[in-house]
Amino acid sequence: MSRIKSALATTAAAAVLATGTLTTLSTPAEAAAGGRVCLVLAPNSVDVDGGGKLRPLGHIGWAFRNSSKTWTYGATEGDTGERKNTFIATGSWNRMLQNFKARHTGKKRYVKYRCLGTPSANAAKAQRAARTSATNGYNLARNNCLTKSVDIFHAYSPWLNNSRRLPDPKPYGVSLTPNHYYNKLLPKAGWSGTVNL
Repeated sequence: MSRIKSALATTAAAAVLATGTLTTLSTPAEAAAGGRVCLVLAPNSVDVDGGGKLRPLGHIGWAFRNSSKTWTYGATEGDTGERKNTFIATGSWNRMLQNFKARHTGKKRYVKYRCLGTPSANAAKAQRAARTSATNGYNLARNNCLTKSVDIFHAYSPWLNNSRRLPDPKPYGVSLTPNHYYNKLLPKAGWSGTVNL
């Protein structure tokens, strides 16, 4: 009888600990096991005709989980491909969200994100790809904020090399717009619903 009581007590304690662990996590993106990647959208950025009839192209930032407590995140924020126009940072999930939220105001403001879990993750390889993105030039049609984000995610997990999970940003040889990619292609690829910052 005492063995049964001891086993029940151990099981109850484990359940309380597990429940406590789950309730301290703030969002499903933070709670997911394995790897995790997110794209963060500034939908009103890159207005090529200055408020004319064309809609803004949008701008995108990226984030990937290093461990259960830290993320690496950033974006190519200029049109020169110079290190000064790329930001790369590491921090907690909440710090990452705050950094994107407060980074810009007005039309350049990041406003929402989507995430996807991965069964494998190589944060060190993705960090190297992020550093490369800061110095490998810039071309609006072929090497931009969106294509660089996808390159970083390919380095993060081979599982993302499948275009059904991470759509090709250049299906016709030139880059899709960040707004189209985020709003139209990611939902079809199984990414999470959009979350406002």
